[in-house]
Amino acid sequence: MLKYLPITFFLIFFAHVASAMHYYVTSASGINGTTWKAGDTIVMRNAKWINQSIEFKGNGTELNPVVLIAQTPGEVVLSGSSSLSVSGSYLEISGLCFKAGTLSGKDIISFRTSSTSEAENCTLKNTAVISCNPSDKAIENKWVSIYGKNNTVSNCSFVNKTNMGTLLVVWLENDVVPNHTIENNYFGYRNANLDNTGKELNGQEIIRIGDSHTSMQTAGVKVTGNYFEDCNGETEIISNKSCGNYYSNNIFVGCKGTLTLRHGNNCIVDGNYFIGNGISNTGGVRIIGENHKVYNNYFEDLKGTDFRSAICMVRGKENSVPNEYFQVKNALVAFNTMINCSQSFIINYNNSTCTMPPVGSLIACNVVYNNSASSASKINVRIEKTKVTEMDVQWKNNFMNAGKYENFTFSSVEVNTDINPMMKYGGTKTMLYEPEPRTGLSGFATSDFPEITVDIRGRDRTSQKLPGASQVSGKPSRFVPQKNLVGASFIKH
Repeated sequence: MLKYLPITFFLIFFAHVASAMHYYVTSASGINGTTWKAGDTIVMRNAKWINQSIEFKGNGTELNPVVLIAQTPGEVVLSGSSSLSVSGSYLEISGLCFKAGTLSGKDIISFRTSSTSEAENCTLKNTAVISCNPSDKAIENKWVSIYGKNNTVSNCSFVNKTNMGTLLVVWLENDVVPNHTIENNYFGYRNANLDNTGKELNGQEIIRIGDSHTSMQTAGVKVTGNYFEDCNGETEIISNKSCGNYYSNNIFVGCKGTLTLRHGNNCIVDGNYFIGNGISNTGGVRIIGENHKVYNNYFEDLKGTDFRSAICMVRGKENSVPNEYFQVKNALVAFNTMINCSQSFIINYNNSTCTMPPVGSLIACNVVYNNSASSASKINVRIEKTKVTEMDVQWKNNFMNAGKYENFTFSSVEVNTDINPMMKYGGTKTMLYEPEPRTGLSGFATSDFPEITVDIRGRDRTSQKLPGASQVSGKPSRFVPQKNLVGASFIKH
């Protein structure tokens, strides 16, 4: 068929090939000051790049992006005060390693080169930032700041941030829905900086999407397939501060905090794994705001309580200002599995200045399973009382075995304590508890909640949905993130 293409096609094609070039550079000066064009590839020579401030600008196309790559992935090592800022469209950055940097008070990687020059449809991939901290831990900076629209951070590794400041921030602008993607990355080993009373300082999240001032804006950010390990900066591992975001198929291992829906509405938390390994203060999901859906999630051996419980539904503040606590309204918490957690549910929790309990919310088809020697001491459900207004949280078709209940009475329709879910340990490379085929849960399958069409591992559940995160049959179509399969290819986690 090629012989029938018009001559003009060949002229256009070969003109493009002739104009697109490979450029080999040895310093930032070889990159800066040029607006690169579609199809150009800039190759950074293998070396130690010290104190290099790179401004990468260009305009590619979807089929012919502008590419900035390391000659060999991981062998371009940027240190000292090195940084990278990016603006334009359809740019790709790959293979860089920022290591042992000392940059102070500035973003290491920024998806803009100025307040008026941002990135759109740009990708940062197969890149690492490792131990890049100023000598004074009190100095704040961000490792990655995402501006603009439709940008992606994928298969990158971020390890050992010790100074103040959120590691990765999505910044919002008025009337812009950014629709960024953060996927298949590795985030590891952050320890908290403390105040003089031993309390964690605020502002040490791993990911923050928006802030309190932009929290009612839709961001549409997808956070999927990421691996979080020993991320212990503060209560909020991920701090959601905007609307319409989607968190799916992420795993949190030994992290002393929660995925926190801190501000904003209409977010979905679907099919994530929270593995506490019996470590103190490890937690799950904290819910604040309106119309959030938390389903198909797996929580195991979490030792956190109160704000760091497996599921914490917060009490709001009357006439809340943007940086306080909005009332929980119309939340759905369904088809989640809790295994040996110190506190599976705490509902209506907050300080005494907050008086607005959750309303219009439903907790349905969840499974709490305790099989440890101390299972009788586990708190399956704890309800915090409030004297101001009545709480409106409905319970339906939940299944819980040995454990305590505080300020909570229930009918068998709300919580069934007699059914044996027959949980079996195994099934994937990351060992999980899932029901056996002869599980007692089978008699309580439902076709409700049509928006939930798969289970935690992507198996079909358009009908006959079993309580808990897992079906007993079907072919998985999404998989538990593995350390050796996420992050930069040149880093061994």
